[in-house]
Amino acid sequence: MLSRDGVIARFIFAFCFYFLSGTQMVTGGLATVCGVLGTIALTSALLHYSPLIEFLSIRAERKSSEEINRHSQVNPRTNEGNRNP
Repeated sequence: MLSRDGVIARFIFAFCFYFLSGTQMVTGGLATVCGVLGTIALTSALLHYSPLIEFLSIRAERKSSEEINRHSQVNPRTNEGNRNP
């Protein structure tokens, strides 16, 4: 998965490629190549970054840290059976 900055860079590349071919700064075969590269940059940005996946990973990290904190707390009742009267 790409970082947020990597995804933003790919969106900028896609915009630049589409802008070049859309404004007819490049024509012919080069415009076709720019369109294809713009499509590739856009799809890779969309596929490598998902806010849902980011949310789920943050949620999983929170759950694991809460679980670790829960297990690290000492429960005084667990050792009651081992005490000598």
